[in-house]
Amino acid sequence: MNKLKQISFPHGSFFFGANSHQVKIPKSQVFDPFLSWLPLQRKLLDDSDINVEVEKKRCASYKFGFPNTTMPLRRRRLFYGALISDDSAEVIKATSMEQYNIFHTVSLIESNKTHNLTPRDWKYFGSEDASKKLSWLYQLFGPKTKVSMDYYIPSLEKLGQGLGQGIDAMYLDYFQREGHVYRWKFNGMRPDDVAIIGDLDETYSRDFLRALQICDVPQFRPGQDCKAPKVIASTVVFESSPECTWKGRRWFHPDAVLGECVDQISDTKLHPPTKRNKWESHGMRLTGYGNNGNYSRYEADVLKPLNMTGQYPLWLPSEIRIEVGGALFEKKDEWKSPTGYHFHNFFMSGEEDLHGSGDLLLAVTCAEGNHTEQAERSFESLPGTSKPIYYLNEEARRARHSIWQDIVRKDAENATKNEVKAKVDPTPATEGKQQHKSLTSSKSHWDSSKSAVLGLASGYPRYVYEGFVGSLRATGFAGHIILAIAKDAPLDVVSYLGEQNVTMKYVEKAEKCTYNGTIGEQGKPIDMQKSSEWKCPKDYPDYKITWSRFLYYRDWLNDCPSCTDGVMLTDVRDAFFQRDPFVTAVERNQVHPLMVFEESPETNTEHWLTDWPVSACRKHKLGKNPMLCSGSVMGSREGILDYIDVMEEEFKYWMERENCRIDNRGDDQSIHNYLYYTNRFKNAVSIPHRQGPIHVVGYQAARIFENATKEAENAGVGISEIFIHDNNWKEWLPRKYGLINTNTGLIVNEDGTPSAQVHQVDRFGPLISKWENEMKKQGWPYNKDKDKESIGSSA
Repeated sequence: MNKLKQISFPHGSFFFGANSHQVKIPKSQVFDPFLSWLPLQRKLLDDSDINVEVEKKRCASYKFGFPNTTMPLRRRRLFYGALISDDSAEVIKATSMEQYNIFHTVSLIESNKTHNLTPRDWKYFGSEDASKKLSWLYQLFGPKTKVSMDYYIPSLEKLGQGLGQGIDAMYLDYFQREGHVYRWKFNGMRPDDVAIIGDLDETYSRDFLRALQICDVPQFRPGQDCKAPKVIASTVVFESSPECTWKGRRWFHPDAVLGECVDQISDTKLHPPTKRNKWESHGMRLTGYGNNGNYSRYEADVLKPLNMTGQYPLWLPSEIRIEVGGALFEKKDEWKSPTGYHFHNFFMSGEEDLHGSGDLLLAVTCAEGNHTEQAERSFESLPGTSKPIYYLNEEARRARHSIWQDIVRKDAENATKNEVKAKVDPTPATEGKQQHKSLTSSKSHWDSSKSAVLGLASGYPRYVYEGFVGSLRATGFAGHIILAIAKDAPLDVVSYLGEQNVTMKYVEKAEKCTYNGTIGEQGKPIDMQKSSEWKCPKDYPDYKITWSRFLYYRDWLNDCPSCTDGVMLTDVRDAFFQRDPFVTAVERNQVHPLMVFEESPETNTEHWLTDWPVSACRKHKLGKNPMLCSGSVMGSREGILDYIDVMEEEFKYWMERENCRIDNRGDDQSIHNYLYYTNRFKNAVSIPHRQGPIHVVGYQAARIFENATKEAENAGVGISEIFIHDNNWKEWLPRKYGLINTNTGLIVNEDGTPSAQVHQVDRFGPLISKWENEMKKQGWPYNKDKDKESIGSSA
């Protein structure tokens, strides 16, 4: 590998091999994909000649203009980049057929490390088998395309201790993609060429690729300012089989950008460099420097001193994929036909876990011959005019679907065997320790690094974020944290959140709240504009902020394609973390599409917070059921999106009726409980109090605080010191309450293990202040310290 051309960066080194036009493939390994194609496929792929009338119709079908030129039409050159590791041959054949002989360059980059720095063997370097696989790849994309395999070795010295401490797992993806621009540059990419970034299991449709080459695409006109240059696919999702397709759900990759806006290809004098959070020019754009489309600081700090306006920075390959800024395109027909295809979870063996997400639930159901309302009936029943060319071959469809059915069948057989084995040979209980059945599960369902925590956190000082974000990152959580903050948030808040890799969103207050006509607690009309209770956001002025947060959560999830696994929606001000909640859910075998969490058994739905609003609006009595907290909810991406849809539907019902428009800040909890106990949520599971990843401590904390206040008054001491003796701040609560581990002060579940998230901690008042302040000061030292956990030492 040292003989290859090398470029090094602080995060690692790239080694660039030859491209397919520079190597001679052994005769024994030469093959022609054309020979296996059906006549229909050959006809669709034989489109190299430019037919003006055909191209005009194609452009019109996407509402693109047609070039106004007297010169012969010329196709734009397309330069493609994707990472490669253990992608299935089936998927690569499907996407490469769609792209056959279209791309000028295909840049593939392999690494000898996974995204969490686990070593992996090279698949396309260093062996005879690797050479054969490389020869196969060189030929798949067509003889007109230059295919290259380049290699990335991350710097363990720089990154090895960074994961979870400023360098999360997704950064390896960002860093590795940087190599594409250098390969494109070696292969002669120009500013008028087009860069496309994708994964190997997704592709634009061939028809749309041809449109991008010829049509007058606004994002590809010369003289781009590069602020929002992306052309984004509207991508239909095939789940594990071409016969298992999501109905109405679209993915939004690949992404394309004109070369004028691509790093290393265009001119930094026209587009001065921006600031990023790793080594200045690597990683993610800083807030205000292009992150989430916010260029306020770039304009003030970079452009203004140069007397420039209206120009924006060049884009790294990872930014082409993950940053906002562009337009999504679908066909302008009655079906809004897709412009891309995503072949998701096309496993080739039964080694993968089939029970960890709603995506696979749909695919498993489909393999068993059942189709839910979320799925299309079959490949043939797909609406619209766009279908992947590879699977127009019925034999290929049957073969893939048969493989998937075998995987599902074997998984079911293994599950049955394991159940029988568990009955015959149950695990003996450990003497003296409470057993928790779910803790015996070692299966991993949610990848924490692909999970997301979302919250509305506008207007708080830095110390609040240090409690919430700092404690979460201290658990080792390397996934997404997406928080709404004030647009005029202090610099120390913005800087801290940027350092912690928090995605910051901005929620502005509406000038006028249009949610009006509430009846109030006494049945009297209330002027919303004069009510101190309500604030409505600019984006959703019809909604109370306590309702609109759910709609924002949906927007943010849809803006986060890499938030693929677990999702938590949570309050921020009154919560902190002691363990990674997604890891905890997996360990407890509590991975469900939707999880709602019970509050203390001492409160129930006969409480006025739920009983009065639901009775007034729905004329329904919830009865005496466990109170469910709407401030912290968990589930899969799909489960949470379904949850929000149901909540929104009910919000609209309440908004439309005078007797439902109640001047009560907490009626989102009323609705949350009503929907659960009337079975409106899909696949929802209620997690008992202190038995899951979220511990709602509020009711008990409030009672403890009330008692402590009386004790402090009687003793004539300050309440913050009433329970702390000899400066032993770790034992900040008496043992009689059974709430903390006295070795660490961590709040615990019923089985003595640390509660992953503790919610409503403000109810403790000053009692918790000294311990919490010490945790912040010391960086939450016990959030990953397994050695100091001891069920026997819990108070």
